[in-house]
Amino acid sequence: MSNSEHKKTGFDTLAIHGSRHKKQASNALNAPIFMTSTFEFNSTDHVADVMSFKSDDYVYTRGNNPTLRDFENRMADLEGGAGAVAFASGMAAISSTLMSLLAPGDLVVAHRTLYGSAHSFIEKLLAKYQINYAFEDLTDLTVLEKYKGRTDLKVIYFETPANPTLDVIDVEAIVTFASSLNAKTVVDNTFASPYFQQPLAMGVDVVVHSATKYICGHGDVVAGVAISKDIDYIQSLKFEYMCELGGAMSPF
Repeated sequence: MSNSEHKKTGFDTLAIHGSRHKKQASNALNAPIFMTSTFEFNSTDHVADVMSFKSDDYVYTRGNNPTLRDFENRMADLEGGAGAVAFASGMAAISSTLMSLLAPGDLVVAHRTLYGSAHSFIEKLLAKYQINYAFEDLTDLTVLEKYKGRTDLKVIYFETPANPTLDVIDVEAIVTFASSLNAKTVVDNTFASPYFQQPLAMGVDVVVHSATKYICGHGDVVAGVAISKDIDYIQSLKFEYMCELGGAMSPF
């Protein structure tokens, strides 16, 4: 679908059909759940093509599965990203994304109000790997003045609206500041959902969701997803972090 055609497609249509819609197996109206761990190859040449990404066929569900790819494509459509990575939980998405962007000696600045496990991950787990952190009230942009010129600041992470206080943070102002330091911005868009807010359009590098909440909407799923406009980053996040850490979403 071209950009002009995509612009003509409403949110509801994208949510239902996506922009990469193709005929489902056996002409099914809905995408089937592919209940398989592994996939067959036609030949050794087929294996080589898949392993070298010349083919987008499947190897092992931990890395790719048709059901999961459909979900990832739809989330990329809704957030305006080039690609997405499905995770087993929102925390798997958050932790894998932060780990992919940080190294020992780096600094992550986060909003003082975060989902509890995200706060603990930054404060307790990242600290064990010599990654520095600071929690600030990012609703007050003057707190960033102290970080001007800091070459070790690599990520600014926040939720907006925040869980559970509903703090609203100026996304574009944070992006402008982070860009001045060549730092990345990661936004948890769980509470707003892509229906109300698309942070990637405001310059954010990575958007994460606990898909357990509004993306699912029925209280019967634990899942997460990360989306970016940088398809090379998405490939790295999927195969170097999600696959290796094992936070794969079930096709169910």
